Amino acid sequence: MPVIFLLLLLYTCGGSPNEVYYLPEILPTEEAIKETLSSDSQLALLHEKAKSKHQSLEEWKESERSFVTEKDINVYWPIEKKKLFAPIQDTDAIDRLRDSIRIRIVWSRMFHQTGIQLKPKPIPLSRDTFLSKLNVEFSPKFGDQKAKWVIVEWSDYLCGFCRKTFPHTKQLLTKYKSQIHYIHKDFPLDGETDQSLLPLSVSHCLWEKDPNRFLDHMEFLYSHANQLVKGENMNFENWNYVSECERLSTHTRYLNRVKSDWKEAKKFGIHSVPTFWVNGRWVVGALNAESWERVLKETSL
Repeated sequence: MPVIFLLLLLYTCGGSPNEVYYLPEILPTEEAIKETLSSDSQLALLHEKAKSKHQSLEEWKESERSFVTEKDINVYWPIEKKKLFAPIQDTDAIDRLRDSIRIRIVWSRMFHQTGIQLKPKPIPLSRDTFLSKLNVEFSPKFGDQKAKWVIVEWSDYLCGFCRKTFPHTKQLLTKYKSQIHYIHKDFPLDGETDQSLLPLSVSHCLWEKDPNRFLDHMEFLYSHANQLVKGENMNFENWNYVSECERLSTHTRYLNRVKSDWKEAKKFGIHSVPTFWVNGRWVVGALNAESWERVLKETSL
């Protein structure tokens, strides 16, 4: 009887003792996972799969998390440690990295069960090679080209995640002003219609006419992009050149610059915003102050 009870316990409390859980050959990056989750269609598939399990997406994720073992994490631990730009200094850093591996295993398993393929990563290139291929003739940019960090941002003023990230980016550029060379590139969410390109077109005009206030103009455009697209009346009293640039926003010269950036970005493998390139590392998705500081620390030359 005790033997039978033990067998029953094994099968009822932990599933099959021989069950094998999926482990990807290569663990996806946090950026690749965020980019995949940014797709409404992919997210809908995940919710549908969770529903079929009679769970919410969050419940399913927590369930999968409970199945990730320390042995699973150790499969990727040596490789993930090598990717760090500096040795791990404390136990908190170890815990953060191991937890990052754990959650990436979880999402990998959920994607695998749902049949979701991770979006391809942007093309990896060295700093010098990448910058030599990037057309920055008409791009807003500031800072020493030989600065400690080179940051290239692709964004759209109509993008909600870009708008949430911008205050933190602006704060970073102010804090590390002499140590960052910043380049802004356009990636319209809808590159097919000229109407959706208007805020980006206005930004090129503003850069031409008043480059010293470009960060302030970016803030203005994030706040008023939808009004520009809808053609609503706005008060430009405290904004030099904005009224003039709004009138010039349909000028072919500016629209073509936006379209050129969009085509170039797709050649690099970019297909969502915000996307950043920082000293050779691709960062996809919204960032806050803490994550920005971490990116700078990990990409310091």
